[in-house]
Amino acid sequence: MRSKNRPLGIKLLAPWCLALILLSGGAAFAAPPVEDPDSGGGEPLFYQGEAVRRPMQSPAGEHMSYPPKNEKYTVQLGTFKTVSAMSDLYLQVPMKYQKKTLACHSGVHYTLRCGSFAKKNDITPIFKEFNDLGLKPVIVKVDLSDCAPADTFFGIYGKEKIIEAPQQTRPATRKEGVYGDLLDPEVKTYLGRGRMSVLPEVTTKVLLSNRDVNRVTCMSGPIKDIIFSKEKGITVKTDGTNAFVKFLITRDPATGNLVYTKIPSEFYVVCGSDSTVYTLIAAPRDIPAQAVSLISYKKEIKKNLSLFEGIPFEKKVLLLVKDTYRDMIPDSFTVKSLNRPFNIFRDIDISLKRQVIADGEGLDVKEYVLALKPQSTKETMRLKEKFFLLPELARNPIGIALEHMTLQKGRPVRLFIVERHVD
Repeated sequence: MRSKNRPLGIKLLAPWCLALILLSGGAAFAAPPVEDPDSGGGEPLFYQGEAVRRPMQSPAGEHMSYPPKNEKYTVQLGTFKTVSAMSDLYLQVPMKYQKKTLACHSGVHYTLRCGSFAKKNDITPIFKEFNDLGLKPVIVKVDLSDCAPADTFFGIYGKEKIIEAPQQTRPATRKEGVYGDLLDPEVKTYLGRGRMSVLPEVTTKVLLSNRDVNRVTCMSGPIKDIIFSKEKGITVKTDGTNAFVKFLITRDPATGNLVYTKIPSEFYVVCGSDSTVYTLIAAPRDIPAQAVSLISYKKEIKKNLSLFEGIPFEKKVLLLVKDTYRDMIPDSFTVKSLNRPFNIFRDIDISLKRQVIADGEGLDVKEYVLALKPQSTKETMRLKEKFFLLPELARNPIGIALEHMTLQKGRPVRLFIVERHVD
């Protein structure tokens, strides 16, 4: 009899229905519940279904004090009164740091932090990188016991799934320091795609901040030249593979208010050993600092082909799922952060967390997160791979894997679907 929580395996969708076990040893790979370590296994730290963490109370109703905590050095990115505001900043965090990013909740405030170190020097590299991105980080030494992994907080439940603390109704006024275009549907869709990637010789529209410093990075070598219209009030500074773009902010002589440009500008970036030209049409918007990657698939495709050279097809599928599951994705792969919800099942919430593409191999894997809906009457549900072979989830599936075969309330399960990639 197989275990309800069998090791992660992958089933190839072939005529012979070959099933391959990816990991062995019989260990369960469910992520631990997000709970306050000092709550004695009580209420969760963040919202799990409809549960909300509340302060500990004595039988008499008095608040109890927690024991002293060990403070750690961390990079603080901002404090917010709403989850949606914090999630907008989280979209600007580089992919490699999202696993280290923490979402913290104290009282009616939410704080986004990154890293946890005993020594201040260890946090400095993270601080410098965030500072280069224009995210205005601050190194602080604080107690992190009221924090949880941000990818769990945002990736699983999504900002629409999270119940926010009641807020007082205020008139919608424009305040200095608040990004006014974040509520624009076009901007929200653009930022939801994650870091923008631009291919050579293809004119690409990008959104850049009209108030903060933006960063353009050439992935194939140093930036040799940037041609742009200086008369539009733009400054550009290059440093190796990076270019930093800033739009001029003027002041209205009549009102004294700051004026942020909305005029699109063209940029022609020459970079790499072969002097590849990238064409960008930059639309300045009132949004946080943006990071744009200039990529060339020639090098990535060559590297991907070498990774899979001489490997049977079923093992290629297996490696792709294994790397995605362990979050050990080769840098030559293309990773798209999506966090796209699907309303397909009555009792199960499904969110497409990301898509990992092995360019040149014609394969990609979609990673979904499954969770029982808060309103579901079920506490557990048995899963089968065939439940998810739906055209809404994959058009050309060739393999499927479930992290666990049982879905429990408060314990999300990851689903991986491998398909033939079509641009």
